[in-house]
Amino acid sequence: MPTRARGFDGPIGLGYATDRDLLVGAGGWQYFLTPGDRLANYSRCFRFVEVNSSFYSYVPLRMAYYWRRKVPEGFVFAVRAHRDITHKHRMGESEETSKAQMHMRRFCEALGAEALVYTTPPSFTPTEGNLGSAERFFSGAERGRFSLVWETRGTGWGAPKAKAALRRILMEADVTHSADLSYQDPVHANQLVYSRVFGPGREVTRHGQYSIRGSQFERTIEMAGKFLGQKKRVMVSFHSVRMYEDAARMIKRASPDHDGRS
Repeated sequence: MPTRARGFDGPIGLGYATDRDLLVGAGGWQYFLTPGDRLANYSRCFRFVEVNSSFYSYVPLRMAYYWRRKVPEGFVFAVRAHRDITHKHRMGESEETSKAQMHMRRFCEALGAEALVYTTPPSFTPTEGNLGSAERFFSGAERGRFSLVWETRGTGWGAPKAKAALRRILMEADVTHSADLSYQDPVHANQLVYSRVFGPGREVTRHGQYSIRGSQFERTIEMAGKFLGQKKRVMVSFHSVRMYEDAARMIKRASPDHDGRS
């Protein structure tokens, strides 16, 4: 009898899962080194991707429309918000922040993205000032037909007082918390659970591990299964060096014909 990954109660197949609420992919397609068009080839193997180039530059809207035409119907994009919002202006109220957010909204709408992900740096600690800036930003953020996601970084966010303040902001603004399911639990998740998987080594190196394996890989699968069981939509974006292989292994592990080997 084929074994099933713990926590999953429905059949998940490689590439296009029959459980439409599980989306597993990687952080971009630029390193998907295959002959021909990389995005088109990537979309034949996975049905979800997180766009990371949008963090470093203001990608023109025409590119969003172009990328959308390259992928099959049902392919899902998430978009990483530009660093001007999170790193330069640190979610502060300004004309520049508003312009950057307006571009991100338009870009997500052109791409048909389902999530816009804000990644604040480790230096954005849970001080009263930073919490206030984040609360004001998310309460007034330009929204479209996509969910807002916030990834906090740094050990300070793990303190009970910081977690309580973060949970309140997320709940009041209807924002989901991005947590690395290989070793973290989200502070708050609405109907969307979002995970950017780097592995716990990132806390030291600030970079993704070579690969997600062993107990870290098992935890990622089990936590995703737990939230699927709660009827939530789960997006898992791998950011390890071998992110494409890790994403494919997770999809394979959740398959009904999985033979029990990793």
